[in-house]
Amino acid sequence: MRGRKYFPEEQPVLESALDGYLEWLGNEARSCMGFQALLLGGGYGRGEGGVRIPVDGSAHCLYNDLEFYLFSAPVASDQLRSWMEEGEKRLHIEIEIKVILPAIFQRARPSMFYYDLLKAHVLVAGDAAWVRSLPAELSQAEAIPSVEASRLLVNRGMSLLRCLRWSQGGVELNEGFCDRIVAKLKLALGDAVLCSLGQYHWSCRERNRRLSEVTCSPPDWQQLMAWHAEGVGFKFRPRHLKQTPADWQATLAGLCGAWVQTFLWIETARLKTTFATPLDYARFGGRLFPGESSAANILRQARDLARGRRGPWTGTDHPRSSVWKSLCLLLDPRRSEESLQLAAKLLNSRNSDAGAIEEDCREAWRHYP
Repeated sequence: MRGRKYFPEEQPVLESALDGYLEWLGNEARSCMGFQALLLGGGYGRGEGGVRIPVDGSAHCLYNDLEFYLFSAPVASDQLRSWMEEGEKRLHIEIEIKVILPAIFQRARPSMFYYDLLKAHVLVAGDAAWVRSLPAELSQAEAIPSVEASRLLVNRGMSLLRCLRWSQGGVELNEGFCDRIVAKLKLALGDAVLCSLGQYHWSCRERNRRLSEVTCSPPDWQQLMAWHAEGVGFKFRPRHLKQTPADWQATLAGLCGAWVQTFLWIETARLKTTFATPLDYARFGGRLFPGESSAANILRQARDLARGRRGPWTGTDHPRSSVWKSLCLLLDPRRSEESLQLAAKLLNSRNSDAGAIEEDCREAWRHYP
């Protein structure tokens, strides 16, 4: 049925515009060396794309970025840029096209990203049989490792940290940034719990339904379920609250508290070690990533030192362990001077200012996502 491909409700004008660009892009992509397939992922690829309805009554418009995944040999950057610019001109939304070598995808390990992409997408061009031939475990929710739940929260937590600094007058953000981040975090708190329990699903509507069936949950579960429903509502019908940075402070503080509680609950289950507070987590002497190669972890850090990069030293653990520990300390609503100093030490930061340490944490995360 028309209007049901990209959105949960009928949107014939937007669907027609998307169809036109996808047809054009598919024809362009087929000329790539080693081309296998071009997929539209994200919310629009899953049929759950957001539609913004302006308050002035003007035409409905797309809200989220369009995320395409091209399975082929490498493509010249200027070629990709021209394709993205054409889409942005037609659809007035940011376009992202990621090129993935088919052989690399064949060797990929299960993750939330691969599961979402393979279970629900729009095949823009290429061979559907090739997509179906990819390793079956990549599209099995039960194969997603529990560390993916924590990774999701870390990704959302980094943006939350940015919003927190904005609410305190520390940085400038684009209009609507905080609205989007808060909505994504409200979804992520519940989604991460489902993932940690092996009950994740590609559809946010189905995930919201499954929350009521959870029997083992973190503190304040009723609040997390209510927030998740709000996040689903925003995803489909996004709207921006005309609030000042100071107006957001109470909301962000509450979300920081919920993030810390949920993150520690998930990490306690994953690592089979009780973390009652962020300080407990930050002082944990074991490895946060026991499945990663010790030799590879040491090599990563040695390489950074050789290149003159002042990054964290974590011994045999993955360098991102310092990032995760620091973020947990920085998002703690009861953050103390001791916590701030420990975060700086973990990051090997020379800064003492809270804002600078937070930026060091974000920079380390960009290097070790």
